[in-house]
Amino acid sequence: MNRIDPNIVKTAPTLEEALSILVKFSRMVGEAYFPALVEGLAKALNVRWAFVCRFDSATLDEATTISFWDNGPADNFVYKLRDTPCADVASQGACCFADDITQLYPLDDMLADIGAKSYAGAALRSLDGRVLGLVAVMDDTPFIAPRMVEKVVDLFSARAGAELERLATASLNERLGKIVEASVSEAYVFASESCRFELVNCGARENLGYTMEELRLLTPWDLKPEYSKKDFLDALKPLRNGKVKVVQFETLHLRKDGSTYPVSVNVQFFPADGGVFFASITDITERRAKEAHEKLLLNEMNHRVKNVLTIVQILARQTAETNPEFYLDRLSARISGLAASHDVLVENSWQDLPFQDIIYSQLGHFRHLIGRRIIIRGPSIKVKAEAAQGFGLALHELATNASKYGALSVSDGCITITWKEIDTDNGQHLHMSWVESGGPLVIAPSRAGFGSLMLKEMLAYQLGCNVKIDYHPSGLQCSFTVPKDRIFSA
Repeated sequence: MNRIDPNIVKTAPTLEEALSILVKFSRMVGEAYFPALVEGLAKALNVRWAFVCRFDSATLDEATTISFWDNGPADNFVYKLRDTPCADVASQGACCFADDITQLYPLDDMLADIGAKSYAGAALRSLDGRVLGLVAVMDDTPFIAPRMVEKVVDLFSARAGAELERLATASLNERLGKIVEASVSEAYVFASESCRFELVNCGARENLGYTMEELRLLTPWDLKPEYSKKDFLDALKPLRNGKVKVVQFETLHLRKDGSTYPVSVNVQFFPADGGVFFASITDITERRAKEAHEKLLLNEMNHRVKNVLTIVQILARQTAETNPEFYLDRLSARISGLAASHDVLVENSWQDLPFQDIIYSQLGHFRHLIGRRIIIRGPSIKVKAEAAQGFGLALHELATNASKYGALSVSDGCITITWKEIDTDNGQHLHMSWVESGGPLVIAPSRAGFGSLMLKEMLAYQLGCNVKIDYHPSGLQCSFTVPKDRIFSA
């Protein structure tokens, strides 16, 4: 810090001198005003230090100097307000301590470090009374005329407060302007009478393909093919007469290249600010696409739920006809098998799913046998969601039959499940086989049960599947041959 010449004899300030200095800098505005202020204040009061600081609402315990004078211009800094005379100025509006300032504020290390003896400060307020900052002076000797010092500091604070508020407002407006300009949302300002565009932000200009110069020749209805001039002006009438604060609607915007896109429009009227309309507009192309996708999903889900209910009805009817004595148990088991396939479909968001997952879903009770007595072998392929339910029910019937009467009903029986893609005279197909061995002697049934009917008829109806069942004495053998286009996605 600069040091004052000890041989200089300080004199008491006069109000006339202070006023002349204040008038001298009265025409200065902006950031240049504050360095001139602290210099003039220090010279008017014949003190060593003078400074202006502002408070930040985000950090209420700190202050930042805008201009600092220490017998000459000095660097700005940030300091903590707690236990300082500046904190009292912020809360009380003004303070003046003619001597012994370090004894009054023993926890303020800066006062002790610089050797301050006296302090006077006044709050800088906005028009609505908020404290924006403060102006203060300090000296390394006691004030000669403390009341005059306090009066001069207060005199300088009025203009300083107004200038600080003006700069803060300008800075806020500049920040808001930059934010609006860079926003992806479209922002438009258009005149009240002519409705020609005065300001259009970058997001809107880029989406529309127009320059600002081109847009100044256009009006809102030039961009809205669904609105005539009369239609648009009629929509603004509730804003003009003050009945509503905002008008909202959805329409289309027309780009320079002739393409359109859907938008959500919010329009406000500001009669006191030059009589302008402000429109905040959001491109809702993605939202519309999501809504259409959701509608498609709901329709698809409705279709699939109906299919599932149809299958349940068939299961219930056929189970009652073929197994009346065990109706509830068999129906419950078959619905459980259907639910297992459904769980796999849900996990895969009803998209194509691995064929192997369908098999595992129906062999959940026998997972401990997989790899030892149940061999699963085939290439990694994905099948349509529609095919999963049919194959799931078929595999459930085969697994249930094997556990009751076939290879899984004894301790040494085995099942081999394989699949592969094959070429036939009728094109490409998926071929799957289920072969049991090591189980009880197989005897062909005297009549076809629901399981065999479902394996043949339901899969044939749903997928065009050719099912062959061979009741070989050594173990049941079943093969499925499905056209590739019925089971694989294109």
